Amino acid sequence: MLSDNNLKAVCSVTQMAKKLGLSRARFYQLQKMGVFPRPVYCPRTRCPFYPLDLQQRCLAIRRTGIGYNGWPIVFYSMRKDKPVKPQNQLNPAYKQLVDTLRQMGLNVTLNTVNNSVKVLYPKGLPSHTDEGTVIRDLFRYLRQEA
Repeated sequence: MLSDNNLKAVCSVTQMAKKLGLSRARFYQLQKMGVFPRPVYCPRTRCPFYPLDLQQRCLAIRRTGIGYNGWPIVFYSMRKDKPVKPQNQLNPAYKQLVDTLRQMGLNVTLNTVNNSVKVLYPKGLPSHTDEGTVIRDLFRYLRQEA
């Protein structure tokens, strides 16, 4: 959350939600309940925005726990990120890749495939990647290494 002296003259609803440490959906939900004030709309473009005074009011609501409607509101702490799996662990999901590559004539181990995937996909396997594409990439990479 930002302090009052880091505010701009106006901000969007998304920026306001981010300053409060809330998702946009939760911010809209609380707004509908009367916890936070509704935004002002630009007369020309009809875009919602929060002027400085409403930004300060929203931050005060978050800080004090007393809503715009005067009712108390409890804000839970933000979730902590999930712990990151250590990089040196072998991924058991690669066993099927090992079996497929062995059927294609390569002599590979789970450790070899795991290290090769780290080289080919440093950010991890993309969720939208076709398994055939991964096998092709691994086959070409491992065949060059041999």
